[in-house]
Amino acid sequence: MFKKPVSQLKNFSPLRSSDRRRFQNEAYDAYPHIKEKLQEGPALMPDPLLMAKFSSHVNTQGFVYVANNKPLWLKLGGLPPVPTVYTMWEHPDILPKLYTWGPVVHKLMDGADLMIPGLVPGPDGTLPDLPKDALVAITIKGYPYPLAIGTMALPTKDIRPRSGMKGKAVHIIHVYHDHLWAMGDKSEPPELETISDDEYEEEEGEDEEDGRDDASKMKAPSASAPPANEEADKEVLEEEEKPPLSAQDTDSILQQALLQGLLFKMTPDGSQAQLPMSASNFFSSIVLPSRPRGFGSDADLKRSSWKKLNKFLKTMEKQKILKTKDQRGELVVTSVNWTYPGFEGLSAYKTIETQKPNTVKSDASKMAAAPTASQNSSEPAQIQDMYKPLGTGVVALFEAAKQDKDKMYNATEVRQMITEFVKTNGLANPRNQKMVKIDAVLCDAILNKSEYHSVNELGRDQIVQRLLDKMQRFHVLVWPGKEPVLRKGSPKPITITQEVRQGRKTITKVTGMEHFDLSVDGLCKELTKLCASSATHNPIHGTSPKQPLHEIMVQGPQIKLVNQLLLNKGIPKKLIVADDKTGKKKKGGK
Repeated sequence: MFKKPVSQLKNFSPLRSSDRRRFQNEAYDAYPHIKEKLQEGPALMPDPLLMAKFSSHVNTQGFVYVANNKPLWLKLGGLPPVPTVYTMWEHPDILPKLYTWGPVVHKLMDGADLMIPGLVPGPDGTLPDLPKDALVAITIKGYPYPLAIGTMALPTKDIRPRSGMKGKAVHIIHVYHDHLWAMGDKSEPPELETISDDEYEEEEGEDEEDGRDDASKMKAPSASAPPANEEADKEVLEEEEKPPLSAQDTDSILQQALLQGLLFKMTPDGSQAQLPMSASNFFSSIVLPSRPRGFGSDADLKRSSWKKLNKFLKTMEKQKILKTKDQRGELVVTSVNWTYPGFEGLSAYKTIETQKPNTVKSDASKMAAAPTASQNSSEPAQIQDMYKPLGTGVVALFEAAKQDKDKMYNATEVRQMITEFVKTNGLANPRNQKMVKIDAVLCDAILNKSEYHSVNELGRDQIVQRLLDKMQRFHVLVWPGKEPVLRKGSPKPITITQEVRQGRKTITKVTGMEHFDLSVDGLCKELTKLCASSATHNPIHGTSPKQPLHEIMVQGPQIKLVNQLLLNKGIPKKLIVADDKTGKKKKGGK
């Protein structure tokens, strides 16, 4: 509610003693358990108490009560008096508490509501018994002072924390570090040095009491921390002969890798930030790295019974593991069913992600294992942007992060590297974990010379984007049945231009086919039949004679037909640019 400053705030006026006592009695009636405790400690309603009417940026109206330069209470609609975090730090037991962990609190500070996957059972292993719309405080497990206040979105008896349930648990009214907190003296919570970025992990004793091994409490294995016995394992694997995998074995390995990648790499709590995700990116970044070490490295879609990525994901959708959706001609993974029985009792194993790739070609080979497009298919070609460290400062950053400076990385891997570097070197701002202190290594890698003495902090997203902008860019193009093609720079689109020549003759030009290895002669023949018109091609003036680029010219206004043919060829929709220069207006247009 206070993610943004209030849009209207009237002048503060002091409450009369009778009104202050009336408001205090209203609070006692709502929270009778605190009256006895107030015989010692700070007063619940200090005198003088100032009141002002306000309207939030979402047009919620109410009253705010201020004393000692701090907003202490709110009055909203039919709710009882709502304490702010300043009041809760003085009287932490006014409201019942729900528990979460550090990363979720950061999302609450960004304006999000508390979702069911973000809940953690209390010290007694349960949730307090609360009805829908009841006021509740939210804090980090093990820390007694509330950091947010909200109302229940549903009764707690209907919530099963860490079971895979989804949906909102609490509608947030007010959170530490929002604009209501900023109206006060901006003091920090008692005895809180920082809000950790680490995920919550259950203590061993709690697991033993539950009598179960909850896989969702385990962290994903880190690719940057290979096991100590990796070299020994590698020698054993090299000595063993690897018979070819059957289609049935490949199917089993890929489905096992899917579950492993979802639970330990994406994780139930991280899925909301990562989804939706394109099918190709999902397969290359979640499934393929999660194949088991050893024989798992030989499992790819070409050896499976599915053959194509879309068919594999549609089969997993029928098994109710995940959900997909077609968006602009591309398949996208939209959500995961965390209640799927296969997740229960699933334990982490050593994956091929912990093995260091030898060359850039191995990264491209991973994508070749996921063919989803054909030059005669309606499914789009798979293109992934890759980045390589370039320049003294960037290379020094990767070396400081103990990463291979000669390897290529995708954007997700670069973000993970920055996250680990910030955490290892303690660079996160303790008051706002999204902000990162710029040390000497980051300074040389991402700042301009004019910023050396003026920029001390940057957001994590800004750091990642600046780093990507300074790295050498490549992209990998994958067609099924062919070796992946690695090229410098960003992928170039195919351009369709419709224009008038010789006064009234309309033609349609097509350029950029060579970037997708499409045959110019073949396209001309198909366009001649499809458009029932002449289609010819000529070299573009100024291009290399050894590798000339061509321009196809089709007679007539043929943008729609050319666009449809390219889509059927597997060209991604976002890499087809159409430009109508004829200036023809639709009927009825002005």
